[in-house]
Amino acid sequence: MASLPRRLTPVAPLSAQTVLATIHRFPSLEPLRFEAYPASHLHLPTRRDILHRAVVYEGDGTRLGTASTKTRHEIRGSARKVRPQKGTGHARLGDKKSPMLKGGGVAFGPRPRDFSTALQKKVYDLAWRTALSYRYRKGELIIVDNAIELESPSPRLLDDVFTLHDKQRGRGRSLFVTLEPRPMMDQALRAMGRDGQALPWDRVDVKDLLELSRIVIERDALHNMLLAHQEDLTHKPVHPRHPAFVRSSPPAALESTVGWPEFRRLMLTHAAERDAARARAYETVAADRYTHAESLPEGPQRTELTVSAYDLLAEARQLQFTARTGFDFREYLRRGNDDETIALFPRIQALDYQIHIKSGLATSAAETSRAKYEDLNLEIRELEIQKLDIMADAALLAAQVHEHVAESHTLAGNEASVEETLAMASAERSNVDAMDLQLLEGKLEVARQQGVVAGLKGDYVTQRAAQKSVAEYNAMVETKRKETEEWETTDAEQVEEDAMEEPVVEKKSTNT
Repeated sequence: MASLPRRLTPVAPLSAQTVLATIHRFPSLEPLRFEAYPASHLHLPTRRDILHRAVVYEGDGTRLGTASTKTRHEIRGSARKVRPQKGTGHARLGDKKSPMLKGGGVAFGPRPRDFSTALQKKVYDLAWRTALSYRYRKGELIIVDNAIELESPSPRLLDDVFTLHDKQRGRGRSLFVTLEPRPMMDQALRAMGRDGQALPWDRVDVKDLLELSRIVIERDALHNMLLAHQEDLTHKPVHPRHPAFVRSSPPAALESTVGWPEFRRLMLTHAAERDAARARAYETVAADRYTHAESLPEGPQRTELTVSAYDLLAEARQLQFTARTGFDFREYLRRGNDDETIALFPRIQALDYQIHIKSGLATSAAETSRAKYEDLNLEIRELEIQKLDIMADAALLAAQVHEHVAESHTLAGNEASVEETLAMASAERSNVDAMDLQLLEGKLEVARQQGVVAGLKGDYVTQRAAQKSVAEYNAMVETKRKETEEWETTDAEQVEEDAMEEPVVEKKSTNT
């Protein structure tokens, strides 16, 4: 009996099939849902030959081809024949630029050239989707629904994220593919020595997709990549301004963090301007966080925000201290606020050098012209005012740093450090008062010198204005001296009262 023909089930073409991909949330990689993708995008068979051609094509395009040597026609030298054509027993030689002589030209050496090769766009697009399919088949393509971005550019925070990923996905390095530049992520990776591990989608090539252990990619970035590399399916190129491209995907989960937008704008600022804008950004964020903390009920969140505000203010003052003096604040803390440390400030050293030069010129001018001598003395006193101004600002900023740190320690419950920090703040405040008095006395001397110079030049209008300034500064100096004496008297009385209130500890008898 003849067997009946088997009924075959028709197989749908690859373009009509779909595969399911899990959508996760960064940074926890928590699975959220499934999403269907065409099998022609993420389930292509692995073609090593096509992947090899794409990687070679990309490598050839990155070769500079700048190697170059000089021929004998580009070497400088005499055209005289080195030795006779015959009779010496040696080989024939032309001039000293011959390739056979040391220092001569190079025969058949490398010349600048273009190493790039050609590859059909359809083949390259197929290689792209083949690389993504290879990662998908091995479970190494992790699609996330939100932006791959951090709350702050902290290497410690990013290291915790990597540790979590290693526990869930096995040890290995990840390539983060984003829709647009993520400055916080980039800075944290750079601090960890992993620069280039996060790339925008339009800077990724096939070699990047095959190089590291896994790919963590934003869903919108994957959409753009698949849209840009499907010419072999659609048979028409996609213009970069195609409306189907996703242009921007802000990290909405982080936008609600107080101060995060300011930090992001700071990271996007040009590197040459970033340091100057950093202190202002920290002050703004600190004020916003403190205001937001005041609106919260008593609890850990309010305390954490307030501590963060004081820490940011302290760091802003440290940056302002460095910008004003040219000296690192941590080194200033290590050395102490004495005259030797202040003399190391680059801004102070520059002013000292100018004062030294002008003092020499004034000494020379004293023998020839009194007007020139007094004029140089005026410039010297003005430079000394600038020195005192820098020293006063440095003491004030240092006192503010210690006060903000003390407030942070108080809220954190670190009472042992509060007293020490407040003592340093008090010492800096005393320096501020002393510097303010010296600054007023210096301005008084400048006003007097201006009157002398104006009298020598016959400028009586300026001389009268200088005399008026002298009277005003005299009054201000006297007032400041009285205030200083009152504060010193009050402090001395307070110390005596504290000493009187200290309990007397009786000595124990040593008799047995």
